[in-house]
Amino acid sequence: MSKVIVEYWQERKSKKLGSTTYRYRRLVERELRPVLGKGEITIALGKVKDEALAKYRRVHREVEQTFAAAWDELRGIKKPKTARDLFQETVERMKALGFNPYREPTEIDGDEDEDDHGVQDWIERSVVAEGIAAKYPTDPETDYPVGVSAEDTRLVRMLYTSSPKFPAPTLEDAKKLYLKDRFALNEPKPLERKKDEQRAERAVGYIAKALTTTPDKITVASITREQARKVQNFIRGGVGSKATVDRYLNDIRAIINHAISEVTELHGLTNHFTGLPVLGSGRGGETLERDKRKPFTKDELLKIRQRIDAHAGREDLKLIWRMLVGTGCRLAEVTGLRVADVVVDTDMPYVEVEWHEERRIKTTPSRRRVPLIGDALSAAKAAVGLSDGPMLFPRYGRAGGSTSASAALMKHVRIVTDDRKKVVHSLRHNMKDTLRRGDVDRDKQNLILGHTLGGDGETYGGPEGRLEEATRAMRMAILREA
Repeated sequence: MSKVIVEYWQERKSKKLGSTTYRYRRLVERELRPVLGKGEITIALGKVKDEALAKYRRVHREVEQTFAAAWDELRGIKKPKTARDLFQETVERMKALGFNPYREPTEIDGDEDEDDHGVQDWIERSVVAEGIAAKYPTDPETDYPVGVSAEDTRLVRMLYTSSPKFPAPTLEDAKKLYLKDRFALNEPKPLERKKDEQRAERAVGYIAKALTTTPDKITVASITREQARKVQNFIRGGVGSKATVDRYLNDIRAIINHAISEVTELHGLTNHFTGLPVLGSGRGGETLERDKRKPFTKDELLKIRQRIDAHAGREDLKLIWRMLVGTGCRLAEVTGLRVADVVVDTDMPYVEVEWHEERRIKTTPSRRRVPLIGDALSAAKAAVGLSDGPMLFPRYGRAGGSTSASAALMKHVRIVTDDRKKVVHSLRHNMKDTLRRGDVDRDKQNLILGHTLGGDGETYGGPEGRLEEATRAMRMAILREA
């Protein structure tokens, strides 16, 4: 094994499962952490050593490329512009000079009236072109200017071009447009922006790698169905989970669909990534989405609570865990709570899971009031009393805070169980089971957990009525569990 592999290769053995897994693990240099939004990169390589070694080499090359791009960004080195970007810049230069780049220049012949507007336009274009050429030295043999910049070359060509046409949009153009419009709709926090950029970069990067080209070289309209299937197979060969392959393909579809919708010359184009087989559907032995996480047993919940109470250094982590257990909320929904979102002095205490600048909400149904009952209410009151600012949990109420809280909680979870299907998010499955056992109907379950209600349930009923229904259902379910 080479020195590089010794440095980034990690072998992990599980005594309970009697298995060995391999992964690529590399710390991100401190200067690059704000750029990449993470402190380390870990990528699963599999359970078979020879296959993991083969995969390692490809993963290492990709990580090196990621680091190189991050260093370029840190140093202010920008990516080369696409042909479409350069064309638009030239159009803007033409407009700044007073020309309509889309009006065909008219050449002078002996029968033309020199006062004709088209002829005058041609003369003015010629004067500008000659002025550009005059800035440069000439070749003594050809009398042509030498050393003309690329920008001026493009301008002169457009000055003499009839009805210039935009270059065909490439994948790089599609990606830029997708991100530009996405960020214009909702300006994200720096970490969220970086994640969106990385997802889009990864999406077009997979297409380019599968087709052995670069995103700025392949046009959106040129991609065939056969190539789309090739991309799917390429991603599948490098990603362990079929569901992850599907997720990457969803990103690809979104980028291309947006380009088809927004770029005039692409209207009516078929997106050949649409309709590809869904790999993570449960067929062929793939784990169904509902089976990827398992609820904790009562004994595990007790031991994890005892472990956190005894070893968590600060009170906030203990309170977060208790609120997660008692509400079924997502971790980011709890860590992103403001003090103002916690209403405890009422007959129906609740937390308001709402969009705000420090925490974006996953979906519209996620915006809801979640009842506080029993220990969750006690934890919420304690958290309000401890907070000295607008955020309920200041240490975690920030961009990336839920990730930090998850890592801290998982250290305690893994002391109790090494079942990879049991994670912090499993607490939502526990709440789901509690509601089922309490004979709570599906609509009220979805109301509490922030899932899509469907039908008129999405639009009818006020927040007070919904809170009353949710409170009644949770009290009944939790009472039966006692």
